[in-house]
Amino acid sequence: MILNFWVISQILGVAVVLLLSVYAALQGVRILRRWNPASASEEQLELEKRTYLVSTLMQYALAFQMLSLLLFVATADYLASFIRGAMCAFGSLNANSYGFATLWIKILTIFVYSSWLTINYLDSQAEDYPLVKLKYVLLLLFLPLLITDAYLEIRYYTSISPNVITSCCGSALRTETNPYGFVAMKFPTNVAMLAFFIAYALTLGLLYTYLRRRQRRLALASGIASLAAFAVSLLAMFTFLSPYFNVVLFGLPTQHRCPFEVLRAPAIGYPFYALLFLGGIAGVLVAVVEPLKAKPSLRNSAAKLQVQLAKLALLGFGGFLLISLAFMLLFYSMVGTVFYH
Repeated sequence: MILNFWVISQILGVAVVLLLSVYAALQGVRILRRWNPASASEEQLELEKRTYLVSTLMQYALAFQMLSLLLFVATADYLASFIRGAMCAFGSLNANSYGFATLWIKILTIFVYSSWLTINYLDSQAEDYPLVKLKYVLLLLFLPLLITDAYLEIRYYTSISPNVITSCCGSALRTETNPYGFVAMKFPTNVAMLAFFIAYALTLGLLYTYLRRRQRRLALASGIASLAAFAVSLLAMFTFLSPYFNVVLFGLPTQHRCPFEVLRAPAIGYPFYALLFLGGIAGVLVAVVEPLKAKPSLRNSAAKLQVQLAKLALLGFGGFLLISLAFMLLFYSMVGTVFYH
């Protein structure tokens, strides 16, 4: 195990979040059993105060968990200088079996956590708290995910050995026995490129049309398309998109398809990925909010929030696409083509 400020602070942060979440889940069971909005009893008033406290605690806990994805990747990149064979975050995450498992579950849960936070926000906008039972049922359902997230992250940090030589992107992504190397080497780049541009044309078109027409089917379709565009973007970074950044920023060969190298230029890399996550999360939330409009007390606030989310999704995906196209043009100006082998 490598001990430093970033590792220790994240382990402590995860432990605190886990304790808060277990406490909130236990309180949630009681609230689910006793909650009666039609009652004016002393017990109901006490439950309303309790749900406000629990919701506030979970807001901070889940906000930290969402931020922990950024902290986790940044720490993995920093640890590369302490792990033999690692040159970037890829090598650090590849140092044991928990690294990439932690990364993927953090990416998955960021959509779950953001959905809960959105539901909680809308519930707080209505005087009758129409989503109390829903949000505590969801809390109990995703608690195992949060526990798994915490377990994998702690295991990753505690299992790192500076004496073990890891395989970094330069070798692992050229080895077909490595699952990420298999994707990078074997997945047809022309298929990935076509899927990328089709997904973005469809997603941006649906989001724009939703803002014009505000129809239920368009909201749901926008959410599904946003999730697909997010997934295709990650695939693109492992197949055809990352070399444009790696060649332009660092002069690396076009065969170098590491999606983490761009983070070595933090002023570009982190905003670039932030735009992707903004687009994916906001786009998915457009669909998440749609069924909640069935509650009379939420109809107006949910509709306004949907519009804001759709605009944020357009901003995120649009920004990610424009930066990608800009680096493709820069690549073209350097080598005379946008295609490579």
